[in-house]
Amino acid sequence: MSTEQQFWDWFIKNEGKYFFLCQVDDADERERLLDDFLEHLHRYCDKLFFEIGGHPDEKQDLIISAEGNTDFFDAVESLVKAAPQVERWNIIAFKPVMDDFVTEYNGIRLNPKEMYFIPLSNKASTQLGVRIYAEGYDPNLKTEFLTAAYLALDCLLGEKSCALDIGYVEVKSLPSVPERDELIEFTKLRRYVEWHKNKYGL
Repeated sequence: MSTEQQFWDWFIKNEGKYFFLCQVDDADERERLLDDFLEHLHRYCDKLFFEIGGHPDEKQDLIISAEGNTDFFDAVESLVKAAPQVERWNIIAFKPVMDDFVTEYNGIRLNPKEMYFIPLSNKASTQLGVRIYAEGYDPNLKTEFLTAAYLALDCLLGEKSCALDIGYVEVKSLPSVPERDELIEFTKLRRYVEWHKNKYGL
């Protein structure tokens, strides 16, 4: 296994290639660069992944992620903590909260502004259960809708909160307008999670 220092030494030598990644027109070359990055990251820990993004001519974001696998959160935090200051990069532990997004997965489109939820309590756990109501839910695509819902939660709450604070998720069809009085807007879930954590002193 590679050490944190070995990974960052490699990154510093090669960061210029990745800073301009979005401007690489050759798809094969872009894929080769991404594969090379992942290979070096996996020498440190093969359960970690990354995302690179940002606006051209501005600082780029390098996000190190465990894809929600809490067993490897320590590895993410250790790697990012060891990161050097790199002038053109924001180095971020875990996928951050996104304020404006739409989730698309296998033909399923979930707009958080058109979704609702209700909390589900579980006396055996301090984690929150959530029933999500989505327009166009198809019970024949239960697994696909559940995956899309988790992706939406990842964006709304951020990777770390989604993994640590949410213990159970189910998806149901959004009822007609008169029957939505008891439902909470999905975009308010982040605030509800904070309230729930404060209630239990988490």
